[in-house]
Amino acid sequence: MRLKAPFPPSTYIEHNPAMYNTIKGLQEWEVLGARCSACGRIGWLNKDAVLARWGDQYLMNLRSRFRCDCGNRTDNVVLIGRLPQ
Repeated sequence: MRLKAPFPPSTYIEHNPAMYNTIKGLQEWEVLGARCSACGRIGWLNKDAVLARWGDQYLMNLRSRFRCDCGNRTDNVVLIGRLPQ
């Protein structure tokens, strides 16, 4: 199963690390994503693939699991996107 989402959301916000949201806690219309702290690239992920690979994690713990195409794995920002209605 590919980690990449089939299409990007229309809007998104940065996840607040002080909030203890989990992947399963996201609504079905919310998309999980990340922004690289090194190059700024934004990628959107398939929640089911992330669950299958790492289980139901707190979103703040995913920051170090995501690896950008540039090779960076540190200080990435978790994004929560909303699909159009």
